[in-house]
Amino acid sequence: MIKGVNFPSYVFASLVAGYVMMGVDIMLEGFLGLFGSYRQYVEIVSYTGLFRGYEDLAMVIGHTFNSMIFAIFFVTPQVYHRLPSPWGAVKGLFFGICWHALALAFLVITSLLGARMSELMLPHHLHQHLTLLLLHVVWGVTLGALYNLKDDNDSYTRESKT
Repeated sequence: MIKGVNFPSYVFASLVAGYVMMGVDIMLEGFLGLFGSYRQYVEIVSYTGLFRGYEDLAMVIGHTFNSMIFAIFFVTPQVYHRLPSPWGAVKGLFFGICWHALALAFLVITSLLGARMSELMLPHHLHQHLTLLLLHVVWGVTLGALYNLKDDNDSYTRESKT
C-alpha cells in the first residue's frame, strides 16, 4: 500500500467516481450534443475481438478498474497535498482537468507513433473532446468530494505538519 493513503476511502471514492462518470455519460447522452462516449468505447472493445458478445460488460468492468487504478495518483499524498484548494472537490476538479490533459497527450503521442488503439480512442470532433473533459471533471470532483484523508493519528500527517 502507499504510505499515507486512506485505503478504504480510496476504494469507495474511486468506485463511486467511476460509476458516476459512466452514469452521467449514459444518462446525458445527446444533452447539448454531448455525452454518449461510452458507445465509442464499446466499439473499441469490439474492435479487439477479445470479448465477443460481452463488449458492454467488458467496458463497464474495464472502466471500473481504470477508475480505481488512475485514482491512485490522486490519493497519493505527494499529489493530493500539492493540488490547490483546501477542499477535496476542488482538488478533484483540478486533478480531473490535469488527468484529461495527460490522457489526451498520451493518445496524441501514441497515435502519431502508429498505435491503432490510440487512434481509435482519440476523438476527432470538438464535442467529443468537450464531453471527455466534462466527464473527467465529474470523475475528479466526485473522487475529491468522497475521498477522506487519513486522520491526524496517521504518521504521514504528523510528519508533514512538523
